[in-house]
Amino acid sequence: MRFKYLVRILLICCLFANTIGLIFITEWVQKVFVNWQQAILLGLFIWGIECLLFVRLLKPYQSEFSYRNLFSWKKLSTALIMGLIVWTALQLWTSSVFGTAPEFPSTERVVKYALIFLFNTFPNALIEEFIFRFLPAHYAEKKGISRQKLIILGIASAIIFSLGHVSVYILRDHTAWADLYATLMNVFFYGMVYFFIYILTDNLFFTALIHAFGNNQLLLINTPGFEPFFFYTFIFITLVWFAGKTFRKGFS
Repeated sequence: MRFKYLVRILLICCLFANTIGLIFITEWVQKVFVNWQQAILLGLFIWGIECLLFVRLLKPYQSEFSYRNLFSWKKLSTALIMGLIVWTALQLWTSSVFGTAPEFPSTERVVKYALIFLFNTFPNALIEEFIFRFLPAHYAEKKGISRQKLIILGIASAIIFSLGHVSVYILRDHTAWADLYATLMNVFFYGMVYFFIYILTDNLFFTALIHAFGNNQLLLINTPGFEPFFFYTFIFITLVWFAGKTFRKGFS
């Protein structure tokens, strides 16, 4: 894959995301999202369109990717275990800091959350991580580019990733224009973090899980500052994971 084709794919995905976000102009969609069952169906429909688009865009480069390795059961099981560790550590940390006892959600809430997470939140995060994290990292690996250029590539992909959220923040979340810059900077920051999480772990499932849970949380501890606790927890677990991998390689 040449650099201009990588950029074209990222920009097309950015444009597609903003185009899809235009559906929130309609009052019908605003009402649909109040009903979570209908929202799941709409999300699956959009996800299906995304898959068709990305399959078409990536068709010329299919031979470059090892999907069996990228989406292996081993990587999925490892991601689930590490994701559970992050979630558990987050609950324990916030509980110890705030001295708050866990509040276990009802079965109905857990079922609703699981369905939304499995059929909407996680699939969309997985596609975004594949496009904005895997493809740039794959390009860098194939071209053997320097660490400095890898950082620049991560910055560029994070910028395009953040711009892909403009219409959603304006039309769905009704973000004021004055607050849009700060909101997009926050998305850019997390885009950079997700990029380097993928570089360190080489596990797309784990990066997508962290991304998805950041978008849609299920917490046992009601904390006023979820983001910093979540951020430092998954960064710490990621670094420990990377250190363990590096240590094992040193003795292999």
